[in-house]
Amino acid sequence: MTSNSTAPAGHHGELFRLTALELGRAIEAGHADPREVTEEFLERAGLMDPDNRVYVRLLERRARAEAEAASGRAQRGLRRHALDGVPLSWKDLFDVAGEATAAGSLALKSRIPAQDAEVLARATRMGSIALGKTAMTELAFSGLGINPKFGTPANPHDARIERVPGGSSAGAGVSVAMGLAPAAIGTDTGGSVRIPAAWNGLVGLKTTAGRLPLTGTVPLSPTFDTVGPIARDVEDASALLALLEGREARALHPADLSRATFWLPQGGVVWESVEPPIRSALDNAIRRLVHAGARIVEHPLPALDEIHALAWDPKASRLVAEAYAQWGGMLAANESLIYRPVFERVMAGEKLMAGDLVRADLKRKEIAARYLAATAGADAVILPAVAIAPPPIAELEDGGEAYGRANRLALRNTTIGNQLGLCAISLPCGQDDRGLPIGLMLQAAPWTEERLLSLALAVERLLIK
Repeated sequence: MTSNSTAPAGHHGELFRLTALELGRAIEAGHADPREVTEEFLERAGLMDPDNRVYVRLLERRARAEAEAASGRAQRGLRRHALDGVPLSWKDLFDVAGEATAAGSLALKSRIPAQDAEVLARATRMGSIALGKTAMTELAFSGLGINPKFGTPANPHDARIERVPGGSSAGAGVSVAMGLAPAAIGTDTGGSVRIPAAWNGLVGLKTTAGRLPLTGTVPLSPTFDTVGPIARDVEDASALLALLEGREARALHPADLSRATFWLPQGGVVWESVEPPIRSALDNAIRRLVHAGARIVEHPLPALDEIHALAWDPKASRLVAEAYAQWGGMLAANESLIYRPVFERVMAGEKLMAGDLVRADLKRKEIAARYLAATAGADAVILPAVAIAPPPIAELEDGGEAYGRANRLALRNTTIGNQLGLCAISLPCGQDDRGLPIGLMLQAAPWTEERLLSLALAVERLLIK
């Protein structure tokens, strides 16, 4: 996807329309100055997010200082990266030296780290600008993005009804969708990058666990926590991955779809309760892939159902156990400050038994091995990123059965990739009749992000024709 703006790069008031790489190229060519770019985003955030539902905190002083330095490098021809001088938003679980990092929890509002998170330090060394810290689900423990304690950023794709933004990287997705940042950095433990990307019409990359460091990132479940970007297009996502790894971005070339094989699972839990417009959008995408010469393997994939059952087994959840180990004591001591659905999910870990968890770990590894063996001949597995459109906030904010069902449907398909240790990406795949975005997800083997991004670029270009 490229910008729809017809304004020349550097025209004040229109820079927010550009992708992150387009901004970087405008800076490189001298058509835009990092100071001007940063001021435009800070100004937009102040005007469009006055109640801080998207950004819990803007980092004006830091952003302006970094923009000044980036401007000097650009003028001297010493830019460090394709995204040098480009502002980014950061989810409020990445440590920022000297700034409160609360991970969406009032109980952590006084937590002020002394050092930046490792991925932020890398991005800063490469020249990117830290614009602000974005709102999130409390402790990153929900796929909906609701946080009554700090405020829930509304999905910008419905002007009439305030709908959930997707979580837990809620403000991250909305910051990009509203043009309050050209790209955002979030985390994904069960879908927390891909869900807000899907529901905001964006690209969200879930990296392989271990590819990017978690040092200085407030944990939920270290086994499954991953860092990843939310961007307007696949090329930006690729450049952001390079930035977070502390290396220069490489040119990304689209895969040849006529040589690509996609596995489209038939039946099973991943298609249950999928809303008709979402199924229709996926069907249309498949037809386009076939027309482009891609091979589609339509066959059941039982491992998906098996890993789903294991992930949601209340007696054997590694994710819940680790969340409780990290936060159970803190939540018990601050119960009145904690959003009830999050409190209940975390505290469920108190009853888990070590033997059940070890058996579940062994079972998960066995399922993952069978999944990888079965799909070895496919370049990617195609799934709906999320089964449902974003529900209204008001219907779910009080928790209860409606919240639980919506949260489970939001997380259901994305969680599979975390549990199997895969990398995955969500791509925009049209809209329903209300204008609400739909996401198509591609899953690939672990540590194959470069191949996945190349494939995703080809699919993205096909879908926006």
